[in-house]
Amino acid sequence: MFHYKAFGLEISSEVELPGMTPGSENPDVQIIRGEVNHSQVIHVDVEGSNYLVSGEDVYLWWDDIGRVKISEGKRVTVDPIADLEGSDEINVIPFILGPVMALLLHQRGFLVLHGSSIRVKERAVAFLGYRGNGKSTTAIHLYQDGYPLVTDDILAIKFREEGLPVVYPGYPHVRLNEDSYNQVKTKTDILTPIRTIAGKIFCDASHGFSSEPVDLERIYVIEKDDKMGISNLKSQDNLLDLVRHSVANRIFQYNTQKENLIHCAQLVNNVTVKKLEVSHSFRKIKELVKMIEEDLESED
Repeated sequence: MFHYKAFGLEISSEVELPGMTPGSENPDVQIIRGEVNHSQVIHVDVEGSNYLVSGEDVYLWWDDIGRVKISEGKRVTVDPIADLEGSDEINVIPFILGPVMALLLHQRGFLVLHGSSIRVKERAVAFLGYRGNGKSTTAIHLYQDGYPLVTDDILAIKFREEGLPVVYPGYPHVRLNEDSYNQVKTKTDILTPIRTIAGKIFCDASHGFSSEPVDLERIYVIEKDDKMGISNLKSQDNLLDLVRHSVANRIFQYNTQKENLIHCAQLVNNVTVKKLEVSHSFRKIKELVKMIEEDLESED
């Protein structure tokens, strides 16, 4: 059994999960090997092309990879097709660390957004955006400029009693495509040969990483553009962007949207949200980092 810590949770796993912070033997979450058969589920609340929701259980499956059952935010049952000890690039581990963990966190009451974040003066600054818009690339270049990573790909948020949002750190690594990795490989190491279906590479970003929760101060919503710039968004646009990038909006459309909307509205009311237009030219990365740093300093 392996023991890890992520998102404020102690996790015990029968599956080795590279690149995670070591944890204790008193788990909040268990990941076990076992048979998963979604075709035998009788009561279905929500169903998609590769998932279904039945009460407190979520089933996910991928062709040639395997099946997973997530139960009540406490247990993940993994039924892989391939041998987990093999060296195949495509296997179930990236999915456990990605969509499976995101859905488990949602079951545990987190507001889960598709985003990355770094720490600036003991507060978190987050980047939201659709796949391929550069969240991880932006985060790793700010990391190299001295800003510790808080989380990559999964932005897990809870709220203090007074309503202020807190980000719970995930894993001390980022996932980069090969082009992005080639830009930073002299300053970071490949963590594992495992790659996702999209060809992302797991890269170390452990310097300065802390598992302690961090108050969230700023959100940038990334959009592709030929030019680069930062601009304010209207409140209604802020709310729509947060809802679009939330895990609940993708898979729990019919049974938790009210709570998800309330959490997103609460976030908008307590955090500055801006639009970040980025160019996908690596020649402009330093310019992008400088622009973000200047924007953050201008509101100190």
